[in-house]
Amino acid sequence: MLLTNLDIIVKRWLLEKGLPIHYYIEALFHSSTALRELSFDTLKIINTSNLPVNSYGAVDLPADFKDDIAVCVDYGGVLGELPKQNWINPLRLHDATSGSFEPSSTNITSQLDTVNFGQSNTWSWFWNISDYGEPTGRFFGAKGGTSQGYKVIKERRQIQLTENFAGGNIVLLYISDGQSADNATQIDSYAISCIQSYIDWKRSPMAAMKDSPEASTFYNERRLLRARLDDMTIVDIKNTLHNSYKSTIKN
Repeated sequence: MLLTNLDIIVKRWLLEKGLPIHYYIEALFHSSTALRELSFDTLKIINTSNLPVNSYGAVDLPADFKDDIAVCVDYGGVLGELPKQNWINPLRLHDATSGSFEPSSTNITSQLDTVNFGQSNTWSWFWNISDYGEPTGRFFGAKGGTSQGYKVIKERRQIQLTENFAGGNIVLLYISDGQSADNATQIDSYAISCIQSYIDWKRSPMAAMKDSPEASTFYNERRLLRARLDDMTIVDIKNTLHNSYKSTIKN
């Protein structure tokens, strides 16, 4: 069993403790809190969502969103990742009468071109391409990146993309806090004992004490969970040690 869910963890805990189903809600609440705390630094819950882009190029963040991994565009089954663009304006402008969103009317492109290049934006760049589709140069000073991309704006609970994505869809890979129903089955089985020890701690008379025996048990289980989730093997450790030794000339 690679993955489990809170329902299985809680019911196993009730059976092990010999408690009736009446304690299910209390144990489920504590296990949900444990999952949230573990998702901060130990148990990474990764979700993937296909989200629509609205008329002004923004995407509403999922309710359980904690941090982004990648914002991608689906190209026939292949995910193309978009870069982060910190220059995207987080502010939204609204019409004073209708309240609808309207794009910024200030355009300083020509001014920027004049400052940076000493000329207007009437110039153009071009590639020389061979018969095999290979670039042969003559693209001096141009950049190889893209101006397309996104920015996570947490105060708006949205991802703002560049305007050319308006009305489309993006695929979001993100780290979840484990507090929504659609990721209840994304819990690694290694975390069962750790979550159950957290339930024991919060149901004990010393639930507010971080130095209690029950708390120490939880912290030990969390360290064990981190060790189990680490993919480093003995072979990797030996290889690291062997690579640190080099042959030298002996006196």
